[in-house]
Parts: sequence; structure tokens; C-alpha cells
Amino acid sequence: MALGVVFSNPLLIAPFGSTCMMIFGAPETPFARPRNVLGGHLICTATGLAALEWLGDRAWVAAIAVGVAMGLMKLTRTFHPPAGGDPIVVILSSPAWLFVVVPVLLGCVTLICVAFVFHKLSKRASYPLW
Repeated sequence: MALGVVFSNPLLIAPFGSTCMMIFGAPETPFARPRNVLGGHLICTATGLAALEWLGDRAWVAAIAVGVAMGLMKLTRTFHPPAGGDPIVVILSSPAWLFVVVPVLLGCVTLICVAFVFHKLSKRASYPLW
């Protein structure tokens, strides 16, 4: 929490809950790959921030941002379904562009590292699949 205060941003966003379900519960899925987790969340958050800046904080803007983000994830092969909630979080909370770094980038890197260690220690599943 102290870092959240320092950066004036929360360190937790709701879509990370679904990301955890994938990387810890179904690590063999392509959507759980580090590239997908990191790329998906960064693309969706940046898309939400751009839409917020250009179009405002209306509900229809969130819907358009999710659709555009989905297309960009497919185009870049970084599709990660939980990240689809990021533009909605952005439109509802109106954060600054630093939100891409804290909590999104920092949170994704942390989750990927913890998942890597967890799966190595548990020897239950191999993570990550490249």
C-alpha cells in the first residue's frame, strides 16, 4: 500500500483477479503466457486512457475502448481476456497516464514473477509456456 500512496494510484485493479485465476489456475492456456498478460493489460489500459482523453468518460466510450483494445490484442497476438476490463476501470476512475506504469506494468510484472516462482516450487505445472 505504501507504493500506492507514493504514486497516488492503487496497486490493485479488479482485472488482476481474473489474471490470477488464469496464471495460477490454468497456466497452460495461451492467454496465461507472460506476453499475453503484460501485452494485453498494457494495450487495454493505454487504449482506455487514450479513449478517455479524446472522447471523455461516457459509458459508450468504455464500450468502444474495449472493442478497439480487443482488436489490438488480436492484431499483436497478446490476447488476454481479463485485460478487457482495463478500459472500463480507466473510464470509471479517470486516472493519469502514470496508471499504465503503476499499477498495470508493476502489477503484471509482479504477478508473472510470483507465478513463475509458485509453479517452479509446486512442480505441478510448467509456467510460463512460451
